[in-house]
Amino acid sequence: MPAQTPAKSDLPAIHVGIGDCCLSLHPAMFATVLGSCVSVTFHHPARLVGGMFHAMLPTHTTAKHHQRPCLFADFAVTTMLERFRVHGIKPRELVVKLFGGGNTMQNNQPVALREMLDVGRKNVDYARAALAEYGLQPVSEDVLGAQGRKLFFSSATGEVWLRYLSDELTRAVAAKERLSKGAQ
Repeated sequence: MPAQTPAKSDLPAIHVGIGDCCLSLHPAMFATVLGSCVSVTFHHPARLVGGMFHAMLPTHTTAKHHQRPCLFADFAVTTMLERFRVHGIKPRELVVKLFGGGNTMQNNQPVALREMLDVGRKNVDYARAALAEYGLQPVSEDVLGAQGRKLFFSSATGEVWLRYLSDELTRAVAAKERLSKGAQ
C-alpha cells in the first residue's frame, strides 16, 4: 500500500458517503471513512477510470434497496458493475480492492455477542461473494479488525491510500453508522 495519505492533488475530490456509489470517467480522488461499512474500489487500467461504493449493510432484504442500492454490499457490487457496463466496461476488465468491515462493537461486550453482531464481517463476506459471482477476486484488501479506516482512491491510477483511525475516531464513525442504520 502507498503512503497513508496522497500527496496534494489538483484532481476533483469526491466524498463517498454511506450508501453512495460513484463512478468517474475522468481522473478524480475519492475519499471515504469506514467503520463496519465496506468499500470496494473498481479500476479499469486501460481507460483510466474508476469507481467506489460505501455499503453499510450486508444484503438487500427489503424493497428499500431500489431507493439506495449502495447501502447493501451485495447490491452495491451489482450496481457498480452495471454502471461500468453502461460505458462498455466488462467486469473481467476491472481491478478490484476491498476495504473496511471493522468490528467496531465495544470491547466490553461478551465475545459471543460481539461476533453475532459483527456487521463488518458480514459486510465483507457478502461483498466477496457478490464479487465472486462476477468472477472477480480482490487483488488486495484491508478488512476486519477493530479500527476504522480513512480511504483515498485515485480513479485514474487505481492507487489506494489508507489510514487507520484512532480509537476515538473509530467510535465516532461507529456512532454515525448506527445513527444511519436507525434512519433506514
